[in-house]
Amino acid sequence: MPAVEVLMRVAARRYTPVARAWRRPPEDAAHAAWLAMRGRSARTADDPWGVVTRAVELSMQAEAYGERLLISPEKARRPKFRPSEAPVRAGEHEEFLYDVISTDGEEGRGDGIDRLVATIAALLVVAGWNHHDARWAVEYVASRTADLGSQESARDVLRRDGVIRLRLGLRQRAWTRLLGLLIGSRPGAAPAGQLGVLERVLLGDTLTDLLADVELVELARRIRDEPGDG
Repeated sequence: MPAVEVLMRVAARRYTPVARAWRRPPEDAAHAAWLAMRGRSARTADDPWGVVTRAVELSMQAEAYGERLLISPEKARRPKFRPSEAPVRAGEHEEFLYDVISTDGEEGRGDGIDRLVATIAALLVVAGWNHHDARWAVEYVASRTADLGSQESARDVLRRDGVIRLRLGLRQRAWTRLLGLLIGSRPGAAPAGQLGVLERVLLGDTLTDLLADVELVELARRIRDEPGDG
């Protein structure tokens, strides 16, 4: 088997998680890795894989932003060329709002994890978040929290999850605050004893209950409005 083919298979396996984090095909990550490997910086670096990994992350980020903002990946790589708001595609918010309404009414079709995700994502959307990012973030954090088995473990692992943070365009401080909002505050931290929104919904809070919490909505808005990575 030619060496190039072996190398591409290794790159595809290595960077599939990065591609999936940005909702890109694994083949895109492998191609980005191949282009980075051909560059002088990777060939002369003390840590070639580190250089390639960073190049793949930036490429996946640019493709995801480009698709979302309807601009080229080249422009998406430069924050100054990105629109401040994502274009609204026909019908996308209408469809989302029908889904949200259904989860908060007596006849709602959503239940279990679907109801949990839709309810919390709706809170973030009301606070100004893009609804795709809101739903994706809640789904990911809820899934990882369930897998890890405890809030403490989830906070520690997710806090270091740089790929997911970059996918959402958040700085570390904003990402940590979002985790606090979703999972709850660490014991001994301020505000003391704050329940995460995940736990509140599991205990029975509805979207109406969450929106009635003015401080909660304002916190979600402040996190969203913090300057992103660029």
